[in-house]
Amino acid sequence: MTALSFSRSIRAGHEERISTMLATASRLRSHGLIHRTAEDRRLDGRTLRLDGQQVLNFASCSYLGLEKDARLKRGACEAVERFGVQFSSSRAYVSAPLYAEYEGLLSRMVGGARVIVTQTTSLGHMAALPVLVGENDAVLFDLQVHNSVQAVLPTLRSIGAHCEVVPHGRLDRVAHRARALARRHERVFFLCDGVYSMHGDVIDTGQLYALLEDNPRLFAYVDDSHGVAWKGRHGAGVVLGERAIHPNMVVTLGLSKGFAGAGAAFVFPDPELADRVFTCGSTLIFSGPLQPAQLGAGIEAAKICLSDELPALQEGLQSLIEEFDGAALDAGLLHAAQLPSPIRFIEIGDEDDAVQAGAALKAAGYFVNVAVFPAVPRRRAGLRIMINCHHTKTDVRELVREIARVAPSGRLRRDSTPTPAGMGELDEAAEG
Repeated sequence: MTALSFSRSIRAGHEERISTMLATASRLRSHGLIHRTAEDRRLDGRTLRLDGQQVLNFASCSYLGLEKDARLKRGACEAVERFGVQFSSSRAYVSAPLYAEYEGLLSRMVGGARVIVTQTTSLGHMAALPVLVGENDAVLFDLQVHNSVQAVLPTLRSIGAHCEVVPHGRLDRVAHRARALARRHERVFFLCDGVYSMHGDVIDTGQLYALLEDNPRLFAYVDDSHGVAWKGRHGAGVVLGERAIHPNMVVTLGLSKGFAGAGAAFVFPDPELADRVFTCGSTLIFSGPLQPAQLGAGIEAAKICLSDELPALQEGLQSLIEEFDGAALDAGLLHAAQLPSPIRFIEIGDEDDAVQAGAALKAAGYFVNVAVFPAVPRRRAGLRIMINCHHTKTDVRELVREIARVAPSGRLRRDSTPTPAGMGELDEAAEG
């Protein structure tokens, strides 16, 4: 194959992917399942008004329901009164006054480690990874690590880093490849999630730390965006909520989900590494900051996470998750106990069948995410459900009853290992 024909082949593959996404989006849009704007004049966290119909909202990642907490709202309003609606300066020059307090509280949440707050998780990955990874390094990334992490891979390849996908959840495979790659690379980075966003499975933290102890040239880069607030001591997530940060580790805590704030907290094992990213990270230099209202709300969220109130909130969420799983067991949608994540995934398989199931649930008064390629591999479409503290036990039981009615062939995802036939499908899933 000539260079020209190879280039055309790449473009053709890219266009095919875009065409597939557009066609699927058109079907989802026609059923009112994507690109919606809520019609409510006021939100309560539990319901949405769509097409004039009030539906129970199981598509929110605000797991503890803190976005409606009066303290966060007051914090946002008071910050605007004190500092205005915006502080328009790159943090490379000067940060708004509230940043110091905010990062200090977040540092307390993670046991005193150095924290840098970025504007979004995605912009934070773009700032951190190209500064952490060097031209003589290798990168292993979990098949299902979040797209915002995978989006930085082309930049890492352009630096000269070797990038390689590993099967989802296979830390034994990571150990094997890390040992092999360490023979010819200075360091090996493993990119993974703490809680995987589509299916809600959780990384084995004990095995991950053991891996780092056994492989001194292996470094873990963990996006724990979906683990914050609802899990761990002080809401520090599935990784840092259990133990101190490892010296060979960087952890991202997304603040726009269970934490009910904005941006992300990047946690570093030492101040020098944090300063390197803060000084050289492109999006920290050239992009705008979080604005005063977001900082004010985040400060109040951090205070709640550091308070004695948090364990009761976490326990309340767990009771709702257990209610869902109990009902799913009774309905035959589940055959074994689930991990404690508030994310549940009903795998339907065929994309059109998943769209029809989502539309039927919406008609019955339940709004869930219909997940299709590229969020999940082709022919592995399904219903993604998020449980949060705004829901009641009756809400989750009735949702399960409706799922069993509209998608009787669906099955709750029980394991964390996808079953692609070969590397071709592995690579395809990694694209998403």
